[in-house]
Amino acid sequence: MIADFDLLVEEAALAFKVDREDILGPKRTKTPSLARHVVMAAWADYHSYQDAADRCNRLSHATAMWARERVLNMAGIDQSFAMMIAEIYRKCQYGSEDMKEPEAAEPENESKYLEICA
Repeated sequence: MIADFDLLVEEAALAFKVDREDILGPKRTKTPSLARHVVMAAWADYHSYQDAADRCNRLSHATAMWARERVLNMAGIDQSFAMMIAEIYRKCQYGSEDMKEPEAAEPENESKYLEICA
């Protein structure tokens, strides 16, 4: 489970070589936008779409839904992208390093679980 939103944003910022503020800000250029989509998609696996959109300063849950679809499509096409996303997920699982893994970490809705592991 990804429980630490700040860690997720930081890991995405490092992976995409953008500033945290670019991910959470209004920029619509390619790299910050893709990093934002990855953050929303990962967060939406265990939280509501609206929560993912709110945390990324977007108005509609549809933005998070579209972001998740885009990330899934890109991961299916580009193996290196899929591996980068899997690494972000691995680093963010269960929150920060000082958090212990819960006994049964199940997604909120298993049918919408984003599986990108290569």
